[in-house]
Amino acid sequence: MGQVRWAGWTMAIATALVISGAQARADVASDRPAAIVVYPKIVVDTTNGVDTVIRLTNTNLNNLIDVHCFFIDANSHCTSDGSICKDATSCSSGGQCLPSCVETDFDIVLTQGQPIEWKASDGLANSDLPLPYGICTGNQFIRCGSSDQCALFNAGTCTQSNVGTRIPPVSEDPFVGELKCIATGADHVPVARNDLKGEAILESSTETELDVASYNAIGIQATAAAGTPITDNPLVLGPGSEGNYNGCPNVLILDNFFDLATDPISGDTITTDLTLVACSEDLLRQVAGSATVQYLVYNEFEQRLSTSRTVNCFQEIQLCNIDTTQCPRSIFAAGLQGTLTGQTRINPVVNPAAALPSGLLGIAIERHGAETSSAAFNLHFAGARGTADTITLP
Repeated sequence: MGQVRWAGWTMAIATALVISGAQARADVASDRPAAIVVYPKIVVDTTNGVDTVIRLTNTNLNNLIDVHCFFIDANSHCTSDGSICKDATSCSSGGQCLPSCVETDFDIVLTQGQPIEWKASDGLANSDLPLPYGICTGNQFIRCGSSDQCALFNAGTCTQSNVGTRIPPVSEDPFVGELKCIATGADHVPVARNDLKGEAILESSTETELDVASYNAIGIQATAAAGTPITDNPLVLGPGSEGNYNGCPNVLILDNFFDLATDPISGDTITTDLTLVACSEDLLRQVAGSATVQYLVYNEFEQRLSTSRTVNCFQEIQLCNIDTTQCPRSIFAAGLQGTLTGQTRINPVVNPAAALPSGLLGIAIERHGAETSSAAFNLHFAGARGTADTITLP
């Protein structure tokens, strides 16, 4: 089952390690409605009982909202037969194992104040929608999709409905990747409406085990006047007045147990998985954002070690594998650090050689014990990037 994370020590460290005079503000947040919501981790593996429940809510209590969403498939594939692979040894018929970052887009229409929920493995067919059609206000026996249809019968206007919603399942199984949803008008033009919020529930179930971990989708707020159509393509995320959306964070902050630490209560071994996704994405040309990440790792004595690694499109990795394949030798290992907990500051460095330099967003998942119980949680954000990120729409 899900497990409550220990936060006392790590929160104390977080406070102590804020650099004096630095701006501890970030323009994106996981606790406020926004015009763009990002779910950094969506996973499906039905053979092994893994799935993700996705929730999306229109917080506007007066008006419906149109949403254009994108599943980003980050699976790697064999060049020989297109099968999913982890590395070259996974390609039984030979060939290379190449990463990908491919989008599948779809539309959602939410009525005033409406939440919607679906499983990533199933999607949501029209027959399963909460409000698959509207009713003409002048004649309750006439179904409608728009007020124009009611006008044909002089039957008033059409009530709000989910007409126009088509939610497909993820593109393949198993699947690993992210989900981005953008507030738009009915014409698919993005609009400055900070009305969306979301959550994801990561489920893993077998005949004897059930593990559930949930996190809040990360919101990127529009800065343009409320309701204004945003005709720019690509969409510009900060900085300052350059864009119509808030910028991505300058630094991501993870308060964590070090890997292989022993839980003081249960005695379980603790590990943490970190998921990072690119802020910038060219969804038209299927070009992934890229960042060279500098990791500054502090223990409880404020001693610092560092490492770096490149992130292209999407990265899900156990902390101790960021710098080595030998976990006990990692700078993220409790034995090497000498303390149970610490703080990791994740700084995406501008890489001018990258095709699409990018900031990052992410979440972390803490796992306890061999029969894993896990807890997902959002990272802290500090500051805003001085370089704008972009999302190019198809």
